[in-house]
Amino acid sequence: MSALPAPNADASKGREVQPAALPAPGLNEAIESWRARLAGAGVACRAVALHGSDPQFQLSLPETLSELAPRWAELCTQVQAGGPLGLVRADERPGSDLLVVSAIQLPDGELGAVGAVLAPPHNDRVVQLLLLSLGWLQLALALPGLRISQRATRLLELMGHVGAQSDARAAAQEWLNRSAAWAREEAGEPQPDLGLMLFEVRAGRPSWWVSADSAWTEKASPALEAAAEIAVQAIAEQQEVRPEGGWAMPVHDDGRVVAVLVARLQRPAGTALPEPALDVLRASLGLVEPLLRHWREADRPLWRLALGRLGAARRRLSEPGHLAWKLGFASAVAGLLVLLAVPVTDRVTANTVIEGRQRQLVTAPFDGFVQQVLVRPGAEVKRGQLLARLDDRELKLEQARHRGEREQAAGHLRQAMSDREASAVALALAEVQQAEAQLSLVEAKLARTDLVAPADGLLVSGDWVQQIGGPVETGKEMFEIASGQGYRVVLQVPDRDIARVHAGQTGTLRLTGQPHEAHEFRVETVTAVASVQDSVNGFRVEAGWVGQAPPLSPGMQGIGKIEVGRANLLTIWTRSSVNWLRLKLWSWW
Repeated sequence: MSALPAPNADASKGREVQPAALPAPGLNEAIESWRARLAGAGVACRAVALHGSDPQFQLSLPETLSELAPRWAELCTQVQAGGPLGLVRADERPGSDLLVVSAIQLPDGELGAVGAVLAPPHNDRVVQLLLLSLGWLQLALALPGLRISQRATRLLELMGHVGAQSDARAAAQEWLNRSAAWAREEAGEPQPDLGLMLFEVRAGRPSWWVSADSAWTEKASPALEAAAEIAVQAIAEQQEVRPEGGWAMPVHDDGRVVAVLVARLQRPAGTALPEPALDVLRASLGLVEPLLRHWREADRPLWRLALGRLGAARRRLSEPGHLAWKLGFASAVAGLLVLLAVPVTDRVTANTVIEGRQRQLVTAPFDGFVQQVLVRPGAEVKRGQLLARLDDRELKLEQARHRGEREQAAGHLRQAMSDREASAVALALAEVQQAEAQLSLVEAKLARTDLVAPADGLLVSGDWVQQIGGPVETGKEMFEIASGQGYRVVLQVPDRDIARVHAGQTGTLRLTGQPHEAHEFRVETVTAVASVQDSVNGFRVEAGWVGQAPPLSPGMQGIGKIEVGRANLLTIWTRSSVNWLRLKLWSWW
């Protein structure tokens, strides 16, 4: 069925606007009655709009709600095209009205749209009551007449009483009591002996839930056993049954019976339930039972819900049909078998850095200041090459001072010797020796102001060009030189995997600068040195190249994978989660 043209919110310029047709007889009365029933159920409906192919079934929103007109037109097109329920607020304010638009079958056989503007507050129960009441509205439009209108009114009132209960059992009890009273009235004569029972169906067998006018029923009582027999017959035949003095109506969900409503008369043989009473029970059951069932399922404990879902899945797999479910289950089983049965190489992944096999450091020999820097990291240096020079001005001044002190002490020594005073000679000699020692120390520092390369290699750290004039402390690392006699691979293996790494294992490395090439290596040493990188504690593992080493530079980084054995994919993928769970359980217990 093609969608109807949506109502225009504004007439196009230059287009002649046709006068609106008069509404169908009884339409306004039906709408107002529907709003009154909604108000009685606690739903405040400010306005109602209707759109259908027949102009007689077209009601526009009032001008006071003109801001909703464009959205009303858009949602009409959506729901008439088979789209979902439409919901939109009048504006962004918390207390604004809510426009609810739903499809509705009109008396002319066409699919129309009905919209209700609900005043706040809004909640799921209000929308649910509104949607449930649409059945009454459709019935009132399609089947005019006082009796049908009264029945629809009773159904709406019944739904209001059911929805006002606190739990599923109380709602079912309220529904059954009112349905029984209503059925007795529709029978046209007093029916004090009309009894109703609602059964749940578990594993294909009826289980009593509630009875009309009775909150509890004695187990194995004659009345319960008789009603259960009628319920079993309805379950077996999968349709409505009318045995002598009784009646049962099964409720289906996904092709199986999930509940049975049983009515019985305590009358002489040959008495049947009146048809008007049965019409009431059918209508009431069709409207209320799905709500009660979902309500009851939501009230069940989580483990029972899980068992119910597992049971539903088992039935889909064991019963005829449900091909998609069976194919999906078969695919899942096949995938699980592949994960369990096919072994693959188990690897440990670690961050990797390339280092020279021999590294030498150049440190600051004394506290001072950087005067001159001649190299930067990345430069090739030779043994004895000048790398940097420290400021020696203060040392030269100190050297001159100590020389003067030495000359002065030597003069004292000569004077003491000419005076032939042994004590003065000894004191002057000590002064000379002290001055010479201090002078030697200063001269040794002056000899070390030039920082030179201790070996040939590549300068990998020590960029002091931007720090000329800056202070350095004794022992401060100034430069690091990696010799060109080979490189080694250093892996930072996380502590969760270090127990599976041993010397002699092989692996593959891809460098960040050469991601298209893979290089093999062999683990040489697993050290006990731990450090934290990227918030992960790990241990230093050293490895050597297998075969010809690629063109490298110290400091290059990458990702290495160490082959530690073979295992199935499921074990590899779940190892981290299983180990985490084991630690959590251990910490709790």
